[in-house]
Amino acid sequence: MKSPSTEHFHAKIDRTIRLVQSYTEIDYLGWLIKSARLKPHAHIFEGFRHGVKLQNWWVDEYRNSLEITKKKKLQITYNDLRLDKNKIICTDIYYGLSMKQIAQISKLVYLCAGKDEDLYQNCFLITFVGIDNFLRTYLSWFGEWQPVSPLLLGEEHFQILFHNLDVKHFQQIKKYKENPIPCQKEQVWLSYLPASDDFLNVIKNQYETLLPIFKEINNG
Repeated sequence: MKSPSTEHFHAKIDRTIRLVQSYTEIDYLGWLIKSARLKPHAHIFEGFRHGVKLQNWWVDEYRNSLEITKKKKLQITYNDLRLDKNKIICTDIYYGLSMKQIAQISKLVYLCAGKDEDLYQNCFLITFVGIDNFLRTYLSWFGEWQPVSPLLLGEEHFQILFHNLDVKHFQQIKKYKENPIPCQKEQVWLSYLPASDDFLNVIKNQYETLLPIFKEINNG
C-alpha cells in the first residue's frame, strides 16, 4: 500500500502536478514527482497549502532539488545547501527496511553496474519500483550499500524507466548518453521481479556478488 500521507498529499495537489507537466511538456514529470515523493519547495518552506499554481521548485527527502528552468528544462541540484534539512521529513513508511525487504515488495528493478576507475571494485546503483509505485534507490560503493535519492538516476534514465514500466521479462538498456554512476564498463539492465532464471544467469555471470540478493528475493 502507498504511504497514506504521501498519497493523500499528491492527490490534493494533483492539479498542480498536472499543471507543471503540461507547462514543461515532459511526459514523465508527473510520474517522477509522485514516484520519487517530491514536494513543492513552497509547501515545505513557505507554508503553501492549497490552490493551483505553477510550482517550479520541487524537493525530495534527501535534500535534493528539481527545478524547472525558464527554458522549461529540468535542473537537479544534489545536496542542495539552500535547503534546511531540519524541515525535510521522510514520508516513506518502508524507510529503514533492508534492501532485501524492499526488493520483496517491488515489481521492477533498474540496475546500473560498472567498475571503479581501476577496474577493480564493482559499483552498483539499484532502483526498485515498489508495488506501491514508489522508487527506492541504493548505491554500493566499495561494497557498502546505502539508500540514496532516486534523483541520482538522472533525466535520461527516468525517461527510459517510465517508458518501460510494463516490461514483462528483462532487457539490457544500450542506448543512453548519461552514466548515472561515474564508473567504467557500465551496463544498465531492467527486469521485473521476481527475476527470471535468464536474468539470474546474467547476474551470476557478470555480477556474482549480487546473486545472493536476487536469489533471496526469488525465494521470498
